[in-house]
Amino acid sequence: MWDNVQNAIVAFTFCWIVWVIFSSIRRYFIAKAKAGLQEKILQRIDTSEALVTLAASDAGRRFLESMTVEEMPPSSPFNRILFGVQAGCVLIFFGASMLFVHHHTYDPEAGFMIAGTGAIGLGLGFLVAAAASIFVSKRLGLVDREPRG
Repeated sequence: MWDNVQNAIVAFTFCWIVWVIFSSIRRYFIAKAKAGLQEKILQRIDTSEALVTLAASDAGRRFLESMTVEEMPPSSPFNRILFGVQAGCVLIFFGASMLFVHHHTYDPEAGFMIAGTGAIGLGLGFLVAAAASIFVSKRLGLVDREPRG
């Protein structure tokens, strides 16, 4: 039984490594193409007046603002808090299902109990971290104190 679990873990890890490598290669090629295009456009700007004219236009301002390698949208505290709540809920349900499987099947090595208990602990940790993030964000004024609506 543990052989199947170990094989699944190895397969998942291998697939994750392949995904990381290919997504990194894809981002590299996108950044390289974007840098080449930006370089060609910037080579056409020969005077400071041309640069000021470019920056004054709406399209030119967007172009100059886009001169980053990877554009990250502004993040609000709610995105990270929501991720913590989602991860906590998923891990708690996964842990509960592992404990359910341990209780209803023959598991002499208690692998399902160990995995289930660990997953529930991680899930509770994510939920506590999300609650702490909400508390700290409200104290620092990063989120509205009044509900919207």
